[in-house]
Amino acid sequence: MHSNDKTFSGLVRKWYGCGVALPASPAPVSPAPDPPAWWVALDPGNAAPAYVQLAQGLRQRIESGELAPGSALPAERELAAHLGVSRVTLRQGLSLLEAEGLLRRRRGSGTFVSGPAPASRQLGLLSSFSDEVRAQGGVPGARVLQFARTRPAPQEALSLGLAPGAEVYRLRRLRTSDGEPMAVEQSTLPAALVGPLTPADVTDASLYALLSARQLAPARALRHLRAQNADAELAALLGVEKGAALLTTERVSWLADGRPVEYARACYRGDRSDFVMELRGEGA
Repeated sequence: MHSNDKTFSGLVRKWYGCGVALPASPAPVSPAPDPPAWWVALDPGNAAPAYVQLAQGLRQRIESGELAPGSALPAERELAAHLGVSRVTLRQGLSLLEAEGLLRRRRGSGTFVSGPAPASRQLGLLSSFSDEVRAQGGVPGARVLQFARTRPAPQEALSLGLAPGAEVYRLRRLRTSDGEPMAVEQSTLPAALVGPLTPADVTDASLYALLSARQLAPARALRHLRAQNADAELAALLGVEKGAALLTTERVSWLADGRPVEYARACYRGDRSDFVMELRGEGA
């Protein structure tokens, strides 16, 4: 009997005419996968209620950046099952974080991690939306929704002091910060004063910077502030629920020589913006 098989099992077959089953080599053990960023380990021995522990754990992951702004959490039923809590307990924990502005829930879409803290705007400071976003470390954006050279509406003509027959540029833009919708702005500018203007001039650009480049920088402005609820169109544009709270401003801006240069209205997301005013007492 001839064989070139010099392995141990080959020699056994040569000697005894049979095969011997050798112990199989153990399969390599794969490392355990990292838990998802939303995973929270609850401690039964902790005196804090489960929903508080859940909120604390998610808060730490959001503040550390493990759960990035815009991240979506699993559906409530799935998340409750993974964490071993009831949906009532889960909702209590998520509601705490929603009240803090760390989470936002969209009906029919799910629960998402909110972006940075709301940007504060000084009411007494005449600055552009782009400057305010950059001051918060964000990247401003502007998408043109409507653009027209047309006759002014009565309120526009009155605010801008226009003569009969004058024309204006009316532009409506969606303003964003790091791609997230923040406000819908509508600006009306006297066409004869501003000169040629195209939609490309005001796409992802600061209107105040453009005016400054044309020696038309606003020197002062009067701004009214009021509350408003989002209608269906504004809710869709801003990514909020219909009826959500908005901050609406109405502003007229003048040049240093007293000529009106802009009449503007803007609707800001109430959950992503706040306005700050410094007040002084008499004699201060």
